[in-house]
Amino acid sequence: MVTVALAVLLAVTLSSAPALAQPLQPPPDNAEDARAQLDQVRRDAEALTEEWHNAKDEFEARRAEADTLRAAVEPARIAADEARAEQERFRVEVDQLAMSTFESGTLDQFNALLASDSPQEFLDQMSALETLSADYRAALAELTAIVDRAAAAQADADAAAARAQAAADEAGRAEQEIAVRKKAAEQRIAEAYAILERLSPQERRDANGPDVAGPVGPISGSGAGVQAIKFAQTKLGQPYLYGGNGPERFDCSGLTSWSFKQIGITLPRASRQQATVGTPVSFDQMEPGDLVFFYQPISHVGIYIGDGKMIAAPQTGDVVKYSKVNRANFTTARRI
Repeated sequence: MVTVALAVLLAVTLSSAPALAQPLQPPPDNAEDARAQLDQVRRDAEALTEEWHNAKDEFEARRAEADTLRAAVEPARIAADEARAEQERFRVEVDQLAMSTFESGTLDQFNALLASDSPQEFLDQMSALETLSADYRAALAELTAIVDRAAAAQADADAAAARAQAAADEAGRAEQEIAVRKKAAEQRIAEAYAILERLSPQERRDANGPDVAGPVGPISGSGAGVQAIKFAQTKLGQPYLYGGNGPERFDCSGLTSWSFKQIGITLPRASRQQATVGTPVSFDQMEPGDLVFFYQPISHVGIYIGDGKMIAAPQTGDVVKYSKVNRANFTTARRI
């Protein structure tokens, strides 16, 4: 049993902790209440840790996007400069054509008539004038097209620069969010460990729930998920650690991302982002190897092994193990 002295000690320990996102209930004075409070703190800590992972995933995505967009700015600027240079070169040609028209005196039909000594000469000059006018019109049309292309190229360059800056700003905000989520997670994690340290070994075992037997014989199937299970099984008994990426300690999404990485598949780090990968699967259609996600917003993940069970890194004070899939908290499943 958790004694009154333990309750007082918990009160002193937790009262000195930083402000929390979700304040704790009064310190427990019995084992049942202590386990209930521990469950809540564990859930909060895991959810905040996964939000921290999610913020890091968002930062990496926004930073990569900004890098890609920045790389597109310089080619767009070069294209704009080339279009403007082409515009200037062709403008000179048009000006020269216009000047030759004025200098030739063949400005219109009346001038052609006055300058002609015979009907045939008039017809010849008219033919030349029409040809020159056609060339001039064509030159003006091409100049207009070049001007339009130059304007479009400049607009593309400006838009590329704006997109790159917007992505960089998003990356900056995501980076700030990382620090916020990390601090909140660390506070809740400290509380979980404070409660665990004051539980007896038996109370800890009770808080971790009953042991669940693993599959009988090898898991059948040849998909990527089944291969990932085999690597996850090599980590059975390894301790849970908030933010753990392996290979010795894991949190829930750390175990799934590590297991799939061993077969050449890179998953996002956060469970919430992992739930966007692959093909959605309903609860009744799950097969061994499917990723199984829980809570709203998603903050826990395991790998389904069949028979209503999964392998997962469940919670602080626990180890990588088999557990029952809780349908009440089930959100979705994904097949990789």
